[in-house]
Amino acid sequence: MLRRSFTLGSLAGLTAAIAGLSPDARSQIRRPSGGILDQATVNELRSIGASYRRSYKSFPASSLVPVAHDQVQLVVSLRPKDQPAYLRNSLLAHLAEMAALASALQSLDLGDPGQADAYMDLGYQVAKEIESSELAALILAGRAFRASFRGDSVDGLDYALAAVDTAGRGASRRMRAWTNAVASEMYSGTGDMHGFRTCLEQARILLSGPMDDERWGGIAWFDLSKADAYEGSDLVRLGCYAEALPALDKALELLSPEMLRHRGTACISRAEAHAGAGNVEAACEDGHAALLLVAQVQHRETLRRVTALHRTLRAHKTAGTRSLGEHLIDTRTLLKTSGSAV
Repeated sequence: MLRRSFTLGSLAGLTAAIAGLSPDARSQIRRPSGGILDQATVNELRSIGASYRRSYKSFPASSLVPVAHDQVQLVVSLRPKDQPAYLRNSLLAHLAEMAALASALQSLDLGDPGQADAYMDLGYQVAKEIESSELAALILAGRAFRASFRGDSVDGLDYALAAVDTAGRGASRRMRAWTNAVASEMYSGTGDMHGFRTCLEQARILLSGPMDDERWGGIAWFDLSKADAYEGSDLVRLGCYAEALPALDKALELLSPEMLRHRGTACISRAEAHAGAGNVEAACEDGHAALLLVAQVQHRETLRRVTALHRTLRAHKTAGTRSLGEHLIDTRTLLKTSGSAV
């Protein structure tokens, strides 16, 4: 299945992936004697993968996608099925994590649903094969976002609740919290206030307990500041604009400065809340802030939302709305120049 899905034609990609390893790990991977790896090499790959997943917070999509793809190809080249069982599952977990990262970047940042689905299908199949509730929940939550962005909020909720259920069967505490937050977003998309409140409260309860973060297989991070951002964004979807603003103010105060994508989504959510509350100039200011972050990380979904915001505001014909429109054009041009789809 792996070789059917991802050919080994990219010698440059494999070379780049191997070059990032320590000398001992490089010699392990290149040696011809049976192809059996040692635990230290596999541990190094997993550590590198964790750093790439954390990098989603702030790295440009066009830089991070090739890295994730190279890691997938590297694992395939190592023939994980030929490794001892205690190494095989760890290698395959690394592959699934990198596939999930590539899928998120292709879907949310670069706007390539075909590639996103291919990575998502690969990651989910591997997660099921190694019986990882952590990674299966991660992929199902990703599918919830994909369905929601296609405009199918009911399908999105189905996937999110499947992710919650799967995470509840052995995933890390932080993954269980995050999948509940995803479900809260999907509930808000269907107009279900009770479902939104219940799931978000469960996410906060889980975050308040002892953590087992050595098991976290998710992308970037999820903490109470992100829970606040989910709350504010969910309330915007429910049309509760005045109630959303304090939650988003709190999220932007607490979100780590390095969480550029997360701050960008919180900025556009607050802009939408201000627009809904009739605060045109404040909405434009947050729209500008979101675009500055889009330019750094190439987050297409935030760009789409700022575009929609501007279209609702431009009838006001203020200096602020005109400036936001100009900033949008400049940002699109910048992303085209950098190779990101717009």
